[in-house]
Amino acid sequence: MAESHILGFLNLFQKIIAKNVKISHLGLEKVGKICALDVAYNKDIGYAVALFHDLSTNTFKYNVAKGKVFFPYIPGYLFMREAPLMIEALKPYLDECELILVDGQGLAHPRKSGIATVIGVLLEKPSIGVAKSRLTGDIVNENGVSYIIVNGEKVGVKSGKYYYSIGNLVDLQDVIYLASKGYPIELKKADKISKESKRNE
Repeated sequence: MAESHILGFLNLFQKIIAKNVKISHLGLEKVGKICALDVAYNKDIGYAVALFHDLSTNTFKYNVAKGKVFFPYIPGYLFMREAPLMIEALKPYLDECELILVDGQGLAHPRKSGIATVIGVLLEKPSIGVAKSRLTGDIVNENGVSYIIVNGEKVGVKSGKYYYSIGNLVDLQDVIYLASKGYPIELKKADKISKESKRNE
């Protein structure tokens, strides 16, 4: 019973987040400072990495936030497990960051409120979700583009084996542009660092 009440509350929270999403064109070709977020685990300890990439100088820096993770893995509720640590890791770069890339879903979510959307709305920052598997929606090919369709709306694209979707303060054009460049180097580096952080403990 308690679990059903918690999930009911989380569903409501996600619906509120979804109603506060702002879709607007960012223009990724003009973005100069990108942050990427990923988490690795050692049992119930999470190692969240925020990787900051200054494209003007092609320099990288990162911050790791380590902490115990109390919420179990439940599909559709990843934000409860990972968002607190991700936001903690991101704090040093929050003012500078122009776009947040998150290892997870954005609007390609049953309640249009994946972890990339939750973080983007809470922080009022542009965000895009890049996931390794499909959580919901149909894939429809139009003119060579594989769109992710949720409730009749195009919310992202599938490119290669990855699923890119709108988080917040970006639009479909931005997502397509990001996908056309291949899997983001920022997320590759964040993934590598998070796994190294776990191994080095």
